[in-house]
Amino acid sequence: MNRFQPIHIFILIVVYGFIYQVTAQPFPDSVLSINDEKYKVDSIKIVGNDITEDFIILRELTFKEDDVVTSSQLNYNRERVFSLGLFSKVSVYPVLRGPKTFIYIDVSETWYIYPIPFLRRSDKASNSYSYGINFTFKNFRGRNEDIKAIVSLGYDPHFLLLYDNPALLYDEDLGISVGLSYLNSQNKSVKAKTLYGDDFDNRYYSASVSLFKRLDQFNQVSLISSFDYIKVPDDKYFYGMSASGHNIDRSLGLGFGYWYDTRDLKQFPQTGIFLGLLYLHKGFGINDINYNTLYLDYSQYEKLVGNLITRWRLATRIAFGNIIPFYDYSYLGYNEYVRGHSNNIREGNTTVISSFELSYPVVKEFDFSIKLPLLPRKLTSARIGLFITAFADAGNAFDNKYRIRLSDFYAGYGGGITVLILPYNAMRFEYAINEQGNGEFLIGAGFAF
Repeated sequence: MNRFQPIHIFILIVVYGFIYQVTAQPFPDSVLSINDEKYKVDSIKIVGNDITEDFIILRELTFKEDDVVTSSQLNYNRERVFSLGLFSKVSVYPVLRGPKTFIYIDVSETWYIYPIPFLRRSDKASNSYSYGINFTFKNFRGRNEDIKAIVSLGYDPHFLLLYDNPALLYDEDLGISVGLSYLNSQNKSVKAKTLYGDDFDNRYYSASVSLFKRLDQFNQVSLISSFDYIKVPDDKYFYGMSASGHNIDRSLGLGFGYWYDTRDLKQFPQTGIFLGLLYLHKGFGINDINYNTLYLDYSQYEKLVGNLITRWRLATRIAFGNIIPFYDYSYLGYNEYVRGHSNNIREGNTTVISSFELSYPVVKEFDFSIKLPLLPRKLTSARIGLFITAFADAGNAFDNKYRIRLSDFYAGYGGGITVLILPYNAMRFEYAINEQGNGEFLIGAGFAF
């Protein structure tokens, strides 16, 4: 069995030291100001939540009755409540009534049922597309529960059913997530294609159950269990095509996760820190399957000068153990990519990617709402923002015994415009230039990080 390489040990030491440091901080310093007006919280009032339970909102707050808060802290808590993704508008403000101060949290609930058709390019090299429908029923009992079903046809047919309940047992701060999926995926590995001599498909049947324990507003741990049934072609077998040495892998998985999150607006933060750590062991030696995956993601957000925001991120995924199957390699060029090299595939046991961004609001935010025939106002209301960004990315994929050289990393830089349509999504229009001077125009939904 492969042992931990020095890079793995270093990462674990950094994570342990950081967890020790951040869990000792009761409140993120970035939201405090010596010029803030202070208020004693005599009572908290929530209005506008026709469906959402009060406790779903209250558990996001960093203050409670009898605490003293500042106006900056009230704004920070407004963004934390908005980050739930349940509201198109959130206001948090003090109301003075005689000698008492009431903190009002006024929300406007968004639409919660989304049957959204999609068409997306699944493989950039062959310009192949997937199409289907993504159905989400959010907050259906007012407890921030989600049911999601995805039917994807065309390239890489995919079916997913997911249930997520972050407040399964509210008093114990326990949540659960259950997922079932099927995927018929074309092999993504260039090395495997060369060994096989042609393209081939892998079939995945997966089930997972995760239990979450919320320690406080900023810290959460989880216990993860999974079962995967993976079928690879039974002709022309080669080493690494599967983890068991046969054309079918039956793999039990067990792992843990830790998240630390002090971001204000999670969809597009201006201040705060995010740390995600996910470890999963697969196989336990059954059918000779015995390997591990470790994922670490760290991001930090700060206001630099005025409304100029700086963001940086460092993320790595490491697979180590007995036989690492090609279908569970770490890749750049698919979900994770270096801007300027979005179509270039790299693979290995380990990926490392880093990003740095500067963003400035052209329009920081305004509340948009329009009345249209046959459509509910909740569905046509959103928080809109427009930001210009400059960025630089670097990343690489390599095997665990590889000697890291910065000269081997992909790199790219550029700029663009991000349009926020919250709580729904964002659109990014970017132009990136890589280290070879080649440029590419990128259009995508979602957030860079």
